[in-house]
Order: sequence, then structure tokens, then C-alpha cells
Amino acid sequence: MIRVLVLNSKGGAGKTTVATNLASLLALRGSVLLADLDPQHSSSTWAERRSEHLPKLSVIADADRDFRDYPPSDFIVFDAPAGLKKGRLEDMLDKVEALLVPIGPSSFDMDASRLFLEKLDEIKRFRKGKVRMGVIANRVNARTKGGQHLQTFLADLQLPVVATLRDSELYVRAAQLGAGIADLRAAETRAELPQWARILRFVTERGHGTRA
Repeated sequence: MIRVLVLNSKGGAGKTTVATNLASLLALRGSVLLADLDPQHSSSTWAERRSEHLPKLSVIADADRDFRDYPPSDFIVFDAPAGLKKGRLEDMLDKVEALLVPIGPSSFDMDASRLFLEKLDEIKRFRKGKVRMGVIANRVNARTKGGQHLQTFLADLQLPVVATLRDSELYVRAAQLGAGIADLRAAETRAELPQWARILRFVTERGHGTRA
């Protein structure tokens, strides 16, 4: 079993976009459980729109569920809420192998993410490298100042950037269909899939190290 936590303390960073697209991609490889821990239940709503003709995945929506009680699956993707208290964050990190942190290009995203990363460093399991962390630069337009500032921000903090996702309407359309980027036509997604292949490699590798 591989367990992946998608998390950032800032709301609107793209956690659900990453979690749902990752779950749909992993569903091509094995059984997937998408654990919707956000009280807004965005992942659950996405799954309700999902066509029965697409690769199947299971969904559990329970913001307060005990992390030890999930049914077995090849992959579990946790879509976490914003603003977690330290105790709950410690519980989550204690049960996963990998952490994905999406960060958007606005100054608000970067400021909040900096504080969140400082909080992560206070948690022993993370600090000791028991959880692999990968950052996803999200909604990036390289031609804008926001996109350029985000790249500089990530480089200055020496963060392990796993992938850079473009600011694309494809993600909006996929969400409306209950689909992921892997479920759309290959001709449409050709520019996006290499980044998701990088995310997939990061998630499925077995090595350790928070900043590998």
C-alpha cells in the first residue's frame, strides 16, 4: 500500500485538483481509495460526477476519521483540509509515506506556504525524513510575473519541486466531468502528462528523504 497526503494549510492552493487527478491516474495501476478529509467534500462531489466507464476508485468522506481504519487499497490519496492543527497534522503524517504540497503563484499562497513549511519542520517524523515531500508548482503561467516569482520562491527555499502544472482550462473541464487529466483525450493532454508522470514516479518510488 502507498499512502499519499495532499496538503497545504492555505485554502485554494489546488489540493483537490492534485488529489483527484492523482487518484484517477493511479486507478490505471491498481485499486485506489480517495479519502476526502475536507469538510467541503469537493473530492466526493467530483467522484459523484465520475462516469461508470472510467477506471473505478473508491471514496470515503469523513473529516474526523481515524487514520488507522481505512480499508486496504493499493493506493490511498488523502485530500486534506486547510488550516490543520499541529496534532492532527502529526497524526496524518504518521500514516503516510509521501506528502505532496501544491503551491500557487500568488503572494498570499507563497506567504502562507512559507509558514506551513516552518510548521512541518517542527514535526519529528517529517524532520527525520520518514515522509518524502514533493512540491507541486500549481496554476503556473511562466510568462507572468506571478509564475516567475513562484519559481524564484521555490528555488530560494531549495524546495523539492516534483512538477509544474500549467494554468489550464483542462483541469476545470476535467473537474466538471468527474475525470482526471489521464481520462481525457491524449491529444488534449499531451502537454500536461509529462508533469503527471513525474508526480507518479515520485509517489510510487520507495526511497526516503524529505528533500530528495
